[in-house]
Amino acid sequence: MTGILAGLGAVVAAYLIGGIPFGFLVAKLFRNVDIRTVGSGNIGATNVGRVLGFRFFLLVFALDLLKGLLPTLFLPRGLASLALPVRPDLAVHIGLAAILGHNFSIYLRFKGGKGVATSLGVLFAWDVVAAISAGVGFLVFLSLTGFVSLSSILGGACFVAIHFMQIREPFSRGQTAMSVVTLGLMGLVIVRHRANLGRIASGTEPKLKLRKPRRSGRAAIWIVLCVVVASIAVGIALGLNAARKTSVTAGPIRIEEVSRLATGHQRAERVLFLNRGKSLAVTCPRYGRVVLATISDANKFEPVLDIPLDGRPVALASASDRFYVLQRPNGDARHLEEAWWDVFDFKGKSVEPRVRAGWDPDDLALHPNGKHALILTSGSAEGERNRPDPALLVFDLTATPPREIARVAFGERNDDPARLALSADGKRAAVTLGGSNSLAWINLDSVQRPRLDRREALPGSITPEAIYFDGRGRLWVADPEGNFIGRQEVAGGPTRMSKKLGGTADFAVLPIGPGILAASLPKNSGVGFYDIETIDKLGQLSIRGMANLAETRPLGMALSPERGLLAVANRAGGSVHLFHFEATEPPTAAQSHLADASGVKGK
Repeated sequence: MTGILAGLGAVVAAYLIGGIPFGFLVAKLFRNVDIRTVGSGNIGATNVGRVLGFRFFLLVFALDLLKGLLPTLFLPRGLASLALPVRPDLAVHIGLAAILGHNFSIYLRFKGGKGVATSLGVLFAWDVVAAISAGVGFLVFLSLTGFVSLSSILGGACFVAIHFMQIREPFSRGQTAMSVVTLGLMGLVIVRHRANLGRIASGTEPKLKLRKPRRSGRAAIWIVLCVVVASIAVGIALGLNAARKTSVTAGPIRIEEVSRLATGHQRAERVLFLNRGKSLAVTCPRYGRVVLATISDANKFEPVLDIPLDGRPVALASASDRFYVLQRPNGDARHLEEAWWDVFDFKGKSVEPRVRAGWDPDDLALHPNGKHALILTSGSAEGERNRPDPALLVFDLTATPPREIARVAFGERNDDPARLALSADGKRAAVTLGGSNSLAWINLDSVQRPRLDRREALPGSITPEAIYFDGRGRLWVADPEGNFIGRQEVAGGPTRMSKKLGGTADFAVLPIGPGILAASLPKNSGVGFYDIETIDKLGQLSIRGMANLAETRPLGMALSPERGLLAVANRAGGSVHLFHFEATEPPTAAQSHLADASGVKGK
């Protein structure tokens, strides 16, 4: 409820900011003119420029642009920094409110301008590439025609075209709001300029005159100069924003972005630290790649190795001197052959022959004894009834070649295994079963003879996604819609705490005091941090894409406690973001005792 009220407050604030009639105020302040009574009667930059001159056009245009840009860009981030839940489409609603505030200002009895400059500011916050295209298009058409109204419409058309060219599925669940509002704003711009279009057709629409005719040569110079200055200003602003470090203080920790890795591929999903945090592997499944990068002593990504695979990577696991990549066959081959794993050293060189790993695997874990691998397979759950039942397979890694020695089948018809978690002592495993919305507990007291201890139905009709054992033997479970986060006690019977997180894809526990739970939030473009005892939110770290403006979709996370590093994969842009975390104050004696008892060491 607090998040909903905060969001509504931000929308109202954006409307009030958008409604500030800068054109009216500037004309009144500098020339004591009521701009509503002269020229076209509009309070926008165009009418101000016609009446007062070009410099006042620039001033009002800039102010109107900023009242759209600043609320849309910074209000959602402000709420997130206060540890409040933020809807992924909140920026869309805030931007729309700012535009409506300008067009129907509460300060002028719900009359206002046509929203061109304010809309452009909002568009810069939403999609900087398309907005730059719209701005350039506006200036080009204005220089060719002299009609601000027609140039505004054509500039808006440039935005719509470029925006939709960048989106593969514009009406998918995550993009529908933005797509509908974009088209709606295009229609609003046309409607608000319908009278201007009529005057252009009849030849009575005045053009924007930057100077008197006798100074037309100087006017051209002024146009070029202003375009150059505006371009430089936008470039500097984007550069400063891109250079800004992303950081947050969440309760007892401070976490700051220290490096970014551009994989060169469209999607990044699973990440894994190798060699005690000295390097990192990331899966890029769209083109069958694993990208391997070293991490310098200054916590910066260094030379990257792009490893081509024969299949689609679905999971990673590491041993002391190597790492495993679980892969499914590509395309139609998945109907004909089993999956496999490949093994590489930390320099990306293949070090072992390929090992077949069952039908349709989803996850992989290495047992703490270093002698066994656990593979989670879907088999017949994916629709081909001639396949084996969904199961957890155990492989003996000491055999040459490694071979399957045991399996635990999941017996219900609609079971569809999704994720696997293994306790730190290797005595328990937990499996999320998406088809039946349940959790399976596997006893591994004897890893050669695993057995299914119990099945546990999860509340509601969720499809569990994230699953994670913390250092105290507790299991955390959540689904991608954020409907549930559960905490199960391995011993003494299950206990549960439930809270909405806004969609969670992966977990990690930062070793600060008794531990801080981190959860990637793909719908909120960030990572949330929570008190591990109460699940109270301590803060949220925004993960941004190009120029620190673009939205991201954080998925997999990896933790290097030795170096105080957290890596987060961004599926939307194929990047990996590296963060350094540290305690803001020394842990108390009670916290140190809890940390030691749980096996989670403080920094």
